[in-house]
Amino acid sequence: MLKAENISFSYQSGSRILKELNIIIDSGEFTGIIGPNGSGKSTFIKNICNLFHPDSGVIYLNSRRLNQMSAGELARSMAVVPQETNISFNFTVYDLIMMGRNPYQDRWGRIDDEDRKKVEEAMRLTDVRDFRDKTIDQLSGGERQRVIIARALAQSPEILLLDEPTSSLDINYQGEIFDLLSYLNRERDLTIVVVSHDLNLSGQYCQRLILLKDGRVYTSGSPGEVLTEDNINEVYEARVIVDDNQLTGRPFISIMPREQGDYLDKLDGAGRVHVICGGGNAQKLLQRLYRCGFKVSCGVLNQGDSDWDLARRLGFEIVDIPPFAYIEEEDLDKNREIFSDCEVILVADLPFGHGNAGNLLQLQEVEDKDIILLQRRSIEERDYTDGKAAAVWESLTSRDNVHTVSDVEEMIERTSQLITKAD
Repeated sequence: MLKAENISFSYQSGSRILKELNIIIDSGEFTGIIGPNGSGKSTFIKNICNLFHPDSGVIYLNSRRLNQMSAGELARSMAVVPQETNISFNFTVYDLIMMGRNPYQDRWGRIDDEDRKKVEEAMRLTDVRDFRDKTIDQLSGGERQRVIIARALAQSPEILLLDEPTSSLDINYQGEIFDLLSYLNRERDLTIVVVSHDLNLSGQYCQRLILLKDGRVYTSGSPGEVLTEDNINEVYEARVIVDDNQLTGRPFISIMPREQGDYLDKLDGAGRVHVICGGGNAQKLLQRLYRCGFKVSCGVLNQGDSDWDLARRLGFEIVDIPPFAYIEEEDLDKNREIFSDCEVILVADLPFGHGNAGNLLQLQEVEDKDIILLQRRSIEERDYTDGKAAAVWESLTSRDNVHTVSDVEEMIERTSQLITKAD
């Protein structure tokens, strides 16, 4: 077990990086340490491997204080794969991996059969035997990284620490490295601690994640508990969508980009729109509004509706009601209050039934705002109110403040024109 108790650390510049950090890593765990730049991830690893010494606090390895262990003892218990490995001489792969046996050799560095056995095993585990006689500068980035891991495995450690092991590798090698680490953890019961910026790789492979913020543990737990939209938004200040990977069931993160230089410059801080939607019919529209920088509200929507779920994830203001509930007058009052501050009301081409017809009927009273109706299908195909919704729709299209468009891109462009014209 590895235990850090109230660890604080400052560089000579005086900047305090770690602040009373408390972390426990149990034997046999595959743990990922994540967090934004400057959160203290790499600094923590360097304190664990005794490269740095904490200003205060204690680090224990199997109940022994780290600062009371000799370099040889530590090397036989813990191996490190640093973020950058500078190799000053062009060693062969075999010779470089054999260096991992230094903690077990005498002062003259004599190699015995046990050393050779461990090196062969490390090469087999990392699949580097085919280029054992090549020099390190003849290898690709992924091959080189596997050799560095093989050197660490040759130490026969209980714990393997890795600092950004895939940061300079392409996606194929990234998968290979994490597959290898997963195998070593599962089949060899090797405790693995990996620092990574890649939240998706960490979420797919690690059993437990520790999320750092400003030198402290913000939260820890399973990937599903740590990699939430709220946590990522708070710690990384980034808007993301977190879904389950279809194959593994683990969280998968997608960043939500904005289209810089498109509509944002035109809107200049304005651009408040209200969307009437539901049933998943406005997914593309909501995504495009977000990416273009509009300020969006939605309503009235049933909780659990797919448009409701997306709007919630995008951070839009929503007037919502319980699942399967009908829209009541008090719900329409809340809706009216929200869209009173908007500049344009957008209506997706959703079906209208008796449960949600109030959204459409309410628009008859709106005379001071532009309304854009999306009509990819005729209203008759979408009317489940015995013609009531179709009648309202047709009456709206005859008004000067109501505009009809046939696709989402036309709706976005028209919305932008109306808002910038009003400004």
